[in-house]
Amino acid sequence: MKKKYLLWVGLALLFSVPVILKFTRAEPARAVDVEQIAYRDIKLSVLASGHLLYEEQVLLSPEVIGKVSTIFVKEGQQVSKGEVLLHLDDQSYRAEVAQQEAAVRQQRISIEQQQLNVANQESQYKRKVELHRMKMIADSVIDDARFAVDGARIELRNSRSRLEQAEAILRQSNERLAKTTVRAPIGGTITALEIKVGETAVASQVGIAGSSLMTIANTATMMTEVNVDEADIAKIAVGQEVAIHTAAYPDMQLKGAVAIIPLSPKQATGAAQSGASLARTYNVKVKLADTHGLSLRPGMTCRAEIFTASSGKSLALPLQAVLSNNDETTDVARKKGSRDKVQVKTESWVFINNGGKAEKRVVTVGVSDDSQQQILTGVKAGESVITGPYKILRHLKPGDRVSAATPAATPA
Repeated sequence: MKKKYLLWVGLALLFSVPVILKFTRAEPARAVDVEQIAYRDIKLSVLASGHLLYEEQVLLSPEVIGKVSTIFVKEGQQVSKGEVLLHLDDQSYRAEVAQQEAAVRQQRISIEQQQLNVANQESQYKRKVELHRMKMIADSVIDDARFAVDGARIELRNSRSRLEQAEAILRQSNERLAKTTVRAPIGGTITALEIKVGETAVASQVGIAGSSLMTIANTATMMTEVNVDEADIAKIAVGQEVAIHTAAYPDMQLKGAVAIIPLSPKQATGAAQSGASLARTYNVKVKLADTHGLSLRPGMTCRAEIFTASSGKSLALPLQAVLSNNDETTDVARKKGSRDKVQVKTESWVFINNGGKAEKRVVTVGVSDDSQQQILTGVKAGESVITGPYKILRHLKPGDRVSAATPAATPA
């Protein structure tokens, strides 16, 4: 019986020793990252994507139809306003001008004839009036003479109208002839030359072959056009600072400012037939402050960060250091159902490294950006806040032993 008792005591000791050791032995300090809370400037921003373009750019199209006879420029060449760029074959237009000049001369000769006729009819009318006064001709002869004078004057007015019409047609012909010589409407660089000698230039608004001649742009007026979602457009204002990163130079940040905000949105296409709700964006134009000598070209894609507001110098922490019970509130609401009123107080907190122990501090948060969270109350500048690792931070409890794996950052 005594042996049996000793056996049970031994078994009890065997199972109780690990438990006793677990409660009596101190937990090892957890290695955590810490950072001193400091004053920083948090900027609220809106992200958008877009492309580069020239503010001053002209796509030249022919105004008359003709075969290209001479091109005086080449792609990449600098041109000045009014400089001759190319010449179209003008043989038919010169013939048209000559024909209309002949028509004008013919109408002028006709007017001279009508003026002589009017003078002749007026002279005959005067003689017949004198003869009628002497009772030598009848009244009907006077009426016929007066009618002849009026008819000659009307014909003279018709001839003058036909002359004006002929002169107008001549001016149109001269304008068409002048349009065979294409001049630069602005000073800049030939960024694209889309036609060759011998090809036919076609005056058309449709993008068919020959409807485009060349593109001239002022390369010093590079700007960005970004697509801002309609949900964010109300936050955008002219003059706001913009940080731009191009796909060609992702590590180089360009600075700019909002220049133009359109009144009408650009509606996305492709979903109209399916009846889906169409997303609308606004093409906001951003003027670049300095290109830093980069070889930027129109059409390059870019992303822009438009800074819409700033908190000024305020206490801030990395976003991952701030914990909250938002997820718990969502879970409670889901369990109780959407019809039940869920009253769960949401709060945010951080953990302070207080002498090697984690101290929980409830904080009031403000605005945030992509990396920093503004702290309004709950902590003071210079305190060491635990920022990670997140797998340790999310399970951390007040009083847990911690050790700083990295030195605390110096306040900015």
